[in-house]
Amino acid sequence: MKRFSVIALSLLAALPAARAADLPRPAPPPFAPPPAFLFEGLYAGVHLGAVSLVDRAETRFAPTDATLTHLKDQSTGVLGGAHVGYDWRYGAVVYGLRADVSGSSVKSAGIDALATRFSTTMDAEGALRGRVGYAFDRLLIYASGGLNLAHVRHDYQTPAAAAYYDHLVISPTVGVGAEYAFSERWRGHVDYRVSGVGTRKENNLLLQPLATARHDAATGQISVGVSYRFGQ
Repeated sequence: MKRFSVIALSLLAALPAARAADLPRPAPPPFAPPPAFLFEGLYAGVHLGAVSLVDRAETRFAPTDATLTHLKDQSTGVLGGAHVGYDWRYGAVVYGLRADVSGSSVKSAGIDALATRFSTTMDAEGALRGRVGYAFDRLLIYASGGLNLAHVRHDYQTPAAAAYYDHLVISPTVGVGAEYAFSERWRGHVDYRVSGVGTRKENNLLLQPLATARHDAATGQISVGVSYRFGQ
């Protein structure tokens, strides 16, 4: 009798556990995709960085276009400005447009074999670029490309005279960069791009009546910045 009572009590104790095992289990929480929304919508910010200017200047004999002198100079300076853009996304793929405006202090200079002092200054530029990237959680890696507009000035000086030319140079620009979202509103970036700033031939009639000058120049710049995202 005692053995039967022990068996019966054991079966009664196991019954609630068996019923609990038959109940449906709650579904696991859904997988959360990368927060690509952090890189969606309108944003604006400021940036600061460094710019390098490489200028290859040639003096040519105007009647035959033969090269008389060749001068190459490289210089660096600082740049700073503001940017605004808009991003769209498809899953973790982010694409958009960005406009940048910057001022810079870069200036190259040199003296050629004809004793003419050349200098090239780029004091302002702006770019309109498209970009596409991929968001790894809060990190966005992207590539960009578009058009750059720069104000370039060339100065020429000899012991006898001086002349200068101003240009607004429109040229292609390409780059790569990375952004990190610190919060739903604020993010920082590192951006690198290269642009052409070469100009057409210039006639130095006062300095060298039979000579022309040509500048094949390009810039490379790296900047860090911070942006604020508007909207939802």
